[in-house]
This record gives sequence, C-alpha cells and structure tokens, in this order.
Amino acid sequence: MQLEANQLSFSVDKGLLPVYLVSGDEPLQQGEAVDLIRKKARSEGFLNREVLYVEGRFDWSQLFAACLTQSLFAEKNLIELNMSTAKPGREGSQAIEKIVSEASSDNLLIIITGKLDKTSKKAKWFKSIDQHGAIIQVWPLLDNKLLSWLKQRLQRKGLSVDQQGIKLLADSVEGNLLAAAQEIEKLHAIHGSVELSSDDILNAVADNARYDVFKLTDSLLAGNSIRAIQVLKGLVGEKLAAPVVLWALTRELRIMAGLSFEKTTTGRMSETFRRQRPPVWDSKKTQYTQALSRGDLSQWQGLIQVCAKAERMTKGAEKGDEWLVIEQICLAFCEPRRLKQYALTTV
Repeated sequence: MQLEANQLSFSVDKGLLPVYLVSGDEPLQQGEAVDLIRKKARSEGFLNREVLYVEGRFDWSQLFAACLTQSLFAEKNLIELNMSTAKPGREGSQAIEKIVSEASSDNLLIIITGKLDKTSKKAKWFKSIDQHGAIIQVWPLLDNKLLSWLKQRLQRKGLSVDQQGIKLLADSVEGNLLAAAQEIEKLHAIHGSVELSSDDILNAVADNARYDVFKLTDSLLAGNSIRAIQVLKGLVGEKLAAPVVLWALTRELRIMAGLSFEKTTTGRMSETFRRQRPPVWDSKKTQYTQALSRGDLSQWQGLIQVCAKAERMTKGAEKGDEWLVIEQICLAFCEPRRLKQYALTTV
C-alpha cells in the first residue's frame, strides 16, 4: 500500500502495519513521518528499539537477529533499518523480502532510505513491502502544496494569516521546510496563538535580530570579509541551523546573478529588484549595484551551485563540513576570484 505523507496519521490510527518504507530526499517530512510511526508503535507496546545502519559490508544477519529478539517482559520489537540509498544489494533484498513476507506480530520494521528510483520499485523486496505494509515517499513541496503545508503548520500553532502572508513566508524559505518550521516556531514564540498580518510575517522574515543573518548579508554586500566571518562565527555559536544561513546566501546570490544577467543583456536592473519577495528596499539597491562590480554572471552562478553543495551536506547526501563550505562562500562573495582558490566550482 502506498500512502501520501499526509495520509499516514489516519492510517496508523486505524492500526499499525508490520512494515513501513519511508523514502525521499526531504529530511523534515521524512523525519516527522518516522516519528509518527515510532510514537504509535510505543503506545502499542513496541518498546524494544533496535536501530541498524546499512554501511559498507553490512551483515544482514543482524536484521534477522533483531527480529528474533525476545524480551523478558514480553515487549515487542521496533526495528529501524537505515539505508542511504534504496539499493540493499542481492543479499539485502533477499533478507528484507524474507522478513517482510514472514512478518511476526511481535515485530514492526521501519525502513528509512533515500529517494526510490524505477529499478528499486521493480524489485521483489519493494513489492513485498507494498503487499504487506506501507510505502511513504516524501517529496520537496512546491507552489500550492507548499502554501497548503505552511497553512497547516501555522494552524497547528494556533496561528492564522491571510494568503498574502503565507505567500510571503513561502517566498522567504524557498521550499526549505526546515527553515519554514523554524520561522513558524519563531512567530509563535513572538506572537503566541493569534491572527497574523502580512506585516507581522514581513517583520519576522526581515528582522532577524535573534540570528543576525541579515548582518551577515549586509557584510557580504559591502565586501567586508572580516566582518562577515565574525558574524558567521557568531551564528555558529548560537547553533543556528545551516539551512537558514544557506537560504539567506542563496537569496542574495540569486539577486546578484539576476542583476548581472540583466546588466549584460539589457543594461537595466530594475526587473530583478521588482521580482524579489520580500521586496528589496530602495536603500539597499545601491549596495547590490556596488557589489555587482566584484564578479560576473558565471561567478555568481558558481556560488549558487556551491550553496547547493552545502545543502546536500546538511542532508547527509554528500560528505563534507557544510559550515566550512559556507565560510568559503562568504569569502568568495566578498571576492569572487576566491572561487578558483577554493576550487568551489567542482560541484
């Protein structure tokens, strides 16, 4: 059985299935789906939790052993199998298929994996899960789906806002659900459970006194690399989530790339400013124009690609230190020639 993420709560309330496959490359939805299953499982007596990670030459006998574990207190087993990709290999495929087809009521298996491809969906282990359990695939949310998700998320906190305010919030997070969830938590902490105006949303997005993200972007536009790194270190010290910083950097770099493209093709830059949400204040347009002289279109686009590389690191989809890469992005923003020095174009 295949379920949408928003159908999972209703499904588990009706009763737990012996196996769940939760796949995708959107970490917030995936994590919350697994948490929902865990919570229901605990309430149903699945208190022996075993977590397995498929890495290198994984010994699949560990999975069989976890399923055979018996508690002195007659507690049932919750087994979580984490796979970075949906390709368990021949031995793993056979193990999963066997365990799923011979599922015991004393075991509940959650398989957490990356995005499924066409080959995986044709495999016997996948079809066995489809027959005996549930498959939940999570996807990045775009357009109206993102707006609906934000509205529901706000309502959970007792917050309501008009469609313009929701659109403003959506534009500010650009599909990053982790950043969106943090913004909503911040709105609730500031205002409580109330009806918000569009101005409240705009102020929350623009006034980042708590995190000082906009002090960072102001330093970047000014080309002040020393100040930018000082602010960045402060953000790291405050344990700000890396995706929030990457959202701010990507937004500024897209504006720079848009301005560079318009300057090259039409000689005018007003259209790029007009399209931005939230809007670019007149007082900042001069800063963007001055910063534009430091790089060309290919350099600004290259830095956007590096932001995507750092984003993959935050999700565990690529190895590396995302904060080190963010620091290099900041230095290159102030001096785009640093792109070659740091070899950041190899993404």
